[in-house]
Amino acid sequence: MRDRLSDPHLDLATIRDIVETAHIAAKEPEGVTYAEVDAGGVEALWCIPTDSEARTVLLHNHMGGSVLTSMHCDRKPAAHIAKAAGMRSLVINYRRSPEHKFPAQIEDVEKAYDWLLGQGYRPENIASVGHSIGGNLAIGLAIRLRDRGAALPGAVLSISTWCDLTLSSGSIDTNASVDMVLTRGLLEFFRSCWLDGTGVQWTDPRVNLLKRT
Repeated sequence: MRDRLSDPHLDLATIRDIVETAHIAAKEPEGVTYAEVDAGGVEALWCIPTDSEARTVLLHNHMGGSVLTSMHCDRKPAAHIAKAAGMRSLVINYRRSPEHKFPAQIEDVEKAYDWLLGQGYRPENIASVGHSIGGNLAIGLAIRLRDRGAALPGAVLSISTWCDLTLSSGSIDTNASVDMVLTRGLLEFFRSCWLDGTGVQWTDPRVNLLKRT
């Protein structure tokens, strides 16, 4: 995939198509069924392991820097996590940038959470889950709910989270030769798509988890 993405002249639609195929390399989880659903105006996908607990749910946010991938690309990792937890997972297809900039993504996560509450799920039986930018959104949901005085999810699972939008970590450069996916240029592209023109700074605590309190 990295070789296919090495062409600097690719347009965004082509990049999205290439990255969307990444799930092909992942093992298909056995004993999981899928169903698409409208989660309060947010497109979403249920991943339902056989004999999973029906009263608990993982609210899953996909990776992709807010720009790439989808609920379809992330359904396998979401389903594997769901099987391990013995719970069903709701993978949301939040709006992507640059067509929809911040805060569209976290607004969609919050809508899906409120929809789950409306379906009868208790807050303590909902886990907010995500990886990369999805991990940022998973934590961001809990903080938004806290700040509005709403009921919090019972747990947060945030994997390989994109925490620092200032890109200040030296490991971005020292690991450049071994990182098979991310580069400083790609992270800068994601950041630009998400925040440019919004007036939101890279250090804003709404997007930069290192600034959260």
